[in-house]
Amino acid sequence: MKITYPHMGSLNMILKTMFEGIGIEVIDPPLSSNKTLTLGVRNSHEFVCLPFKINVGNFIEALEKGADTIVMLGGIGPCRFGYYGQVQREILKDLGYNFEMIILDPPHGRVKDFLKELASHFPNVDWKVALKSFMLAVKKMIAADKLEKFLLIQRAHEDAPGITTKIYEEYIKKLEKAQNAREINQILSEGMNKIKQNANVKRKIQLRVALVGEIYMLLEPFTSMNIGKTLNELGVEVTKTEYLSDYLINSAFKLPQRLEFKKNARGYLERDIGGHGLNTVANTVKYAKLKYDGVIHILPFTCTPEIIAQGIIAKVSRDYDIPVMSLVYDENTGQAGYQTRIEAFVDLLYKRRGL
Repeated sequence: MKITYPHMGSLNMILKTMFEGIGIEVIDPPLSSNKTLTLGVRNSHEFVCLPFKINVGNFIEALEKGADTIVMLGGIGPCRFGYYGQVQREILKDLGYNFEMIILDPPHGRVKDFLKELASHFPNVDWKVALKSFMLAVKKMIAADKLEKFLLIQRAHEDAPGITTKIYEEYIKKLEKAQNAREINQILSEGMNKIKQNANVKRKIQLRVALVGEIYMLLEPFTSMNIGKTLNELGVEVTKTEYLSDYLINSAFKLPQRLEFKKNARGYLERDIGGHGLNTVANTVKYAKLKYDGVIHILPFTCTPEIIAQGIIAKVSRDYDIPVMSLVYDENTGQAGYQTRIEAFVDLLYKRRGL
């Protein structure tokens, strides 16, 4: 068995650590690129959303490298993500690839059922070893997300262009190779300290912007043209509202975050509309109350939950007097045009602060 998976934030770290820990060979797909996108667009329906197309490209590249098993997340509810795996499997089969696809639905509190389903796909695995590998993978994922959160604040103050990004990438590679919790904690601490040491620029007015929207767009830098980095380079501190560790942990254990979303969205959206539409509305309200300077909403073209949320957060913007900009992405999105829009948005925020 040679397993692969789509790129989505730190997902590759958790899956690679977990599967290699139980002795299964992993074929890591190349990082998402224009080639990945081209392959996905060529073999997907025109009006399916951008994450679907990039996933197809990821899988084709991995299958060409020798993968024979694909692990894909599933889902329930109005969002089309729940159908991704099944449709992608048919597309890849039609292209002539021979493989098995394992689709894992989020546990939504049913952890035992989830683990039972997972075990059915790997009957010869020692599950004591598997649990140890899984816990190590989760610790890596949480550490990677903490390091990124720290980077998105500190990079706005970096002493030289690109230096904190270089440090971040160096320590992410170290996290991938970590063998135990002590190493993970040490790497995280060292990485944060090193980033901090190289981020000393202070500004008279410091802007803060929250990124809200569809989770894949927020997690995978290629799809959003690395908008967090773009904002940081303009001197803006960024808070990203979706991380894989938060999503998986809350999905598994039904932690109070979901109740917080419903509370924050009350009066604007009273029910789950699929995907992360409720989160988008709730987070826009949350960061408006926290007096952030602005909110940028990112979504893939044709994403129904986020299109609904887009209309609602316009009212949030008016009610809380906070600028909100929505950026819609597909394979035809141009870097230059979006760079101009982001720069104009930041200029607007500075003018509101009197600069």
